[in-house]
Amino acid sequence: MKSTYEKDKIVSIVIIAVSLLIMAGIAAYLFFRPAESTESEVEIMPDIVGYSYKEVQACYERFFTLEITGEEYSDKFLEGAILSQIPKSGEEYVKGNTTVKVTVSKGAKPEETTSAVTEPPVETAVEETTPAIIDGEIENPAAAFETSYPETELDITVLGLDIPEGRGKDIIDELYSLMRKHGADAGMVYYDPSSGGSIEYNADEKFSSGSIIKAIYARSILGAGIDLSQEYEMTEELLNSQYELVNGEPVGTMFTAEELIRAAIVRSDNTAYKMLYHYIGYKDFNEYAKSLGLPQRMTDDNYWFRMSARQTAVYFKDIYYFTEQHVNGALMRECLANSEYRDMFSSALTDKTVAEKYGYLPQEDYYTLGDGAIIYGDKPYVLTVYVRGTGTNLNTQFFRDTAELIDELHELMN
Repeated sequence: MKSTYEKDKIVSIVIIAVSLLIMAGIAAYLFFRPAESTESEVEIMPDIVGYSYKEVQACYERFFTLEITGEEYSDKFLEGAILSQIPKSGEEYVKGNTTVKVTVSKGAKPEETTSAVTEPPVETAVEETTPAIIDGEIENPAAAFETSYPETELDITVLGLDIPEGRGKDIIDELYSLMRKHGADAGMVYYDPSSGGSIEYNADEKFSSGSIIKAIYARSILGAGIDLSQEYEMTEELLNSQYELVNGEPVGTMFTAEELIRAAIVRSDNTAYKMLYHYIGYKDFNEYAKSLGLPQRMTDDNYWFRMSARQTAVYFKDIYYFTEQHVNGALMRECLANSEYRDMFSSALTDKTVAEKYGYLPQEDYYTLGDGAIIYGDKPYVLTVYVRGTGTNLNTQFFRDTAELIDELHELMN
């Protein structure tokens, strides 16, 4: 018979072996079990009904994928707007691993008609004259690009221009390649006042215009004939932040309307813009936008806007004629030509006078950068460009590349 010692030894070995097997099993389970979704991966579905399919796709492409399941006519929403969504707003979804099925609007159902389909009107050339400087409404001839809405917005569209063979056609191809690198996250309009012609890409995509609106607002109040010598107090309540003091002056300083306009455009001063909006108001701006057939309207608590490259070009086209004709046009041009941030169009076109206003808006996962400008030379022209991007470095090179191609083509055509 085995001794008690030997029996205890065998039992101990068995216990150790079983323990090792149990520990190995637990380790294998922990190692091979499926990873559970972390709390950060679960998001709440936003309400995207009524918004443009392309806008939602651009803003939420890192969160979920859109899939169009159908198109329907809609009297309520414009073409391309989202009519329904699954999952619905408020429901949970897994970030980066969810497909949202949507129906989109085909626009209002067309009425039956026997009228022939007509092409957009061809813009007649604008006579090159030197109008008398006036203090009132300026002459601003309509252009084809203001009313033309190409069916394929992600193509380069040329209106009313004769592109030269050879290098001219090559530039159009290079411009298209440059734009297509950014897809729907870029928009551009070039306008030539001497011919009324234009070039556009994705011109109706809406972007955050940021500080570009400061120049447009200044144009509206300058055109309304405000008293540039009127003084306004910089109060603590009107500071955009405690660090944003106009010209570094202390709270309580009085500034003339002209000084505030210069600060808002030249230095893109947010407090100066806020003071103008607060003291002078937005009636002149709203009437100005309405006169151009544009939808932007300021309210008591809204003086920033999203705009397309087309809408921005319409404003800057008007600013061009304003600088040529109005008594306050010289001030407008001087401010734009001396804006302090010069890393976009102006840094590429060093031999030209570039009257520009940039706009920048950082958001959670991306930023929007834009520039609206009048490029002065033998024959001035208007250029507006927007781009959405990611990262900490702003893609100003895109603006320089665009400006160089457009300027070369402009010189070839003129």
